[in-house]
Amino acid sequence: MHRVGLIIPSSNVVVEETLRQQAGDMNPAVAFHIARFSVVAVDLGSDSVDQFQDAAIDRAIDQLMEADVDRIIFAGTAGAWLGLDRERAWCRRATDRAHIPVTSTTLLALEALRKANAARIGLITPFRTDVHEAIVQNFAGEGFATKVSHCLELDRSRDMADVSPERIADLMRSCLDEGCDTVLCFCTNFRGLDACQHISNGNPSATLLDSVGLTLHAAGADFRN
Repeated sequence: MHRVGLIIPSSNVVVEETLRQQAGDMNPAVAFHIARFSVVAVDLGSDSVDQFQDAAIDRAIDQLMEADVDRIIFAGTAGAWLGLDRERAWCRRATDRAHIPVTSTTLLALEALRKANAARIGLITPFRTDVHEAIVQNFAGEGFATKVSHCLELDRSRDMADVSPERIADLMRSCLDEGCDTVLCFCTNFRGLDACQHISNGNPSATLLDSVGLTLHAAGADFRN
């Protein structure tokens, strides 16, 4: 049995719901173990940023290590607005601490954009404009310019899970209609995976990426849709 540890924000409900809903389409040799840390609001204020201090996430790592997991993924996207160099440094330090591979949804998304040779990117998030624009700027610094972007101006993490897949799918179609070759739904408490599955049926040539899907694929979920 391959054991994967997932660190998720306390307010995240989508990751666990996805694991349950997709259970029949997952690799039975992979077991998932989850640790949480407190996240309520998502904005650029100090109270929100402080939720992502190393100490809180380190405690989650320690909990997962007690389950003898083989690798750990931080199933969150905060590194995309807090800073990509910071995210990479945290993953390196966490890997040294746990003595097993540690990565994050943000770094997995960058890897997926590179593999897709994404040139005309559509970015969809549930976040406020300031958080969204920080992501756009940080992605641009990695060579990924956003052609079309949509954000939903939400700052309470739990509310992000209540956005319907149909609404997200409409935003994805808007990106595709405006010429994007790759669309990324970016938030692990966001139902972008369901939206991607709706859209892919009518757009087989488009590259559709979702942060939850990328995270679970990297963990070995092996969806068979």
